[in-house]
Amino acid sequence: MTASAEPRVLKHQVVRAQLDRILDDMDVGDPFPSEREIAERFNVARETVRQSLRELLLAGRVERRGRTTVVSKPKVLQPLAIGSYTEAAKEQGLRAGRILVGWSDLIADETLATQLAIAVGAPIVQLERVLTTDDVRVGLETTKLPADRYPGLRETFDHRVSLYAEIRSRGIRFARTVDTIDTALPDSRESALLSVDTRTPMFLLNRVSYDQDGIPIEQRRSLYRGDRMTFTAEMHAS
Repeated sequence: MTASAEPRVLKHQVVRAQLDRILDDMDVGDPFPSEREIAERFNVARETVRQSLRELLLAGRVERRGRTTVVSKPKVLQPLAIGSYTEAAKEQGLRAGRILVGWSDLIADETLATQLAIAVGAPIVQLERVLTTDDVRVGLETTKLPADRYPGLRETFDHRVSLYAEIRSRGIRFARTVDTIDTALPDSRESALLSVDTRTPMFLLNRVSYDQDGIPIEQRRSLYRGDRMTFTAEMHAS
C-alpha cells in the first residue's frame, strides 16, 4: 500500500474555501449566512456546513452572538513574554478591560506553598477577573499572591488596570516566568463568565513569576478563548 501524493480534499474543506471568499468581501459585525442558507447555496448537508463553520470559528473569522453568527475582528496576538494582557492589547491599539469576578482570602496548601515559596497555611489573596478586548470577553484570569507581601492590595488596587503595573509600583521587578500552556474546555461556570458554550476550545496558561531576587511573585491561571486569541513567541539562538 502506498500513500497518495495528492491529499484528499474533504467536502467541508471545499465549502470552507468558498466561505472564506465570501468573508473577504464582508465587514466586521456583518451577519453571516445561516447554516440552512449555506447548505442550500452549496447543495451540501447541514453537518458539512457545521464542520466548515467550526473551522471558521476556531480561525477567528466569525463569532457567535446569541443565535446569530457575525464577522469577527482579527484575533488578539498575545506575546509569550513577561508582561500583562492589558499592556499587550494596548500595544496593538486595542481597548483592554477587566471585569471583576471577585476577591478571595485563601490559605496556602502544599502545592501553592511550594510554588510561591511560602509556608503551608500562609494567607493568600486571590483576584479573579474577566479580560475584555473592545468589550468582548476573551479570557478569565485568576491570580494568587502571598498576602503578607502585598499589604492593602485588596483595598487600594483598581481592578480595571494592570496588576503587573501595580506590583512594579511597589518596587518589585519581574525577572522571569515559568509558563505551561495546555488546551482545555471551559466548565459551566467559566463558559458563563466568558459568554461562550462549553465546546469552545481554550488555551490554559499557568504561570509562576519571579522577581530580581528569584522570589516568586504570583501564581496565575489564565484561560483564553481559542477563537479570539493567538499566542506568539520570538526566540533567538544562543
